[in-house]
Amino acid sequence: MKIAKTFAVSAAVSMALTLAACSNDDNKAAETSSSSASSSSQADAQAPMPTAADLNAIVAIVTDPNAPIEEKQQTLQGEDVDPVLFDQLVRSKQESGAEIVVVDPVLPGYTPNSVFATVNVNLPESDPQVADDVEFVYEDGRWKLTRRWACTLLKFSVPQEQMPQMCLAEAAPPVNPPADAAQPAPEGEQPAPDAPPAPEAPEAPAPDAPAPDAPAPAQ
Repeated sequence: MKIAKTFAVSAAVSMALTLAACSNDDNKAAETSSSSASSSSQADAQAPMPTAADLNAIVAIVTDPNAPIEEKQQTLQGEDVDPVLFDQLVRSKQESGAEIVVVDPVLPGYTPNSVFATVNVNLPESDPQVADDVEFVYEDGRWKLTRRWACTLLKFSVPQEQMPQMCLAEAAPPVNPPADAAQPAPEGEQPAPDAPPAPEAPEAPAPDAPAPDAPAPAQ
């Protein structure tokens, strides 16, 4: 009986140790997998810094009349870009002769997957127009121009009534009026009447005439 009990105890201890070892191995494997996934995610978030030449190549595809629409769709942010926007950008360049050039420096954006650059819009017989802080984003493994800035660049040479609907939906930043500008009264309210002018002050009385000199005493 003692031998049987001893064997049973030994078997139980051995099984417990085996289960503990397996559990530790599983935990280590899970930690390793989690660490690898985290490292991969960080690598994806830290996009390679593009050069001005890289960004110019993107702009060139956007305005190339011979580039297929599938390739152009990969140059602008998002998946629902209206093809009319590409047509307008191509037509604008052809009709106005505009040349869009990205110049150095290319600066880091507010997030790891965005950058800012300066873009010169050169028009024939006109001074170059400069657009600062044009934003490009890293999406789906490639750099892309933001749709907002594609619409902004289009506004340099296209009238408002010819802008694509998706560009009209982009809200323009409000323009703050000067601090000393007169503010109109709210609708339905009348401005307060002007205060009446202050009454004029009465004229001061004329000074009294000097008294005559007293006669000299008799000698």
